[in-house]
Amino acid sequence: MSTKAERTADIEFLEKEFQEATGIFLADNNKINVEKTTKLRSDLRKNGIQFIVVKNTLAKIACSRVGKDDLIPHFKGPTAVAVTRNEGTVPAKIIRDFQKENKDLLGLKIAYVEGSVFKGDDAIKLADLPSREVLLSQLLGCLQAPMGKFAGVLNSFLSKFVGTLNALKEKKEQAQ
Repeated sequence: MSTKAERTADIEFLEKEFQEATGIFLADNNKINVEKTTKLRSDLRKNGIQFIVVKNTLAKIACSRVGKDDLIPHFKGPTAVAVTRNEGTVPAKIIRDFQKENKDLLGLKIAYVEGSVFKGDDAIKLADLPSREVLLSQLLGCLQAPMGKFAGVLNSFLSKFVGTLNALKEKKEQAQ
């Protein structure tokens, strides 16, 4: 049994993690063994992601304090939480790869990524999204293409205008 001070410290720890997180993934932790958990934790840790087995009552209190109330109903049964402060979709990729190798060992309940909530299967679909850097470069390319075409049109227009002025100049010189 933990003391009140230990529970308070655990709540404060979870509160800090949840507050600073860009991605929070809740997983059903009842079928996975220690060996598989260790491998999963190692894979997550390599990417700066914490994998925490939580006490549901303490996690609910922490979620409530940081305003992530959508997660509270999903703290039922043995629950593990993957928390990232980096790119929010990275845990989805690691969990998806883990699930490919270990069928039905780690069920994803819900994910909270950058302010949006995703239910189990939808959360796994986040793994198919390109990284933030790739999405930003694609957006930049989309924004840059019309500007490049616009510059080409202006250049063409100016070239024709200068050519017309040169032709007019030559015509006047011939007339004199």
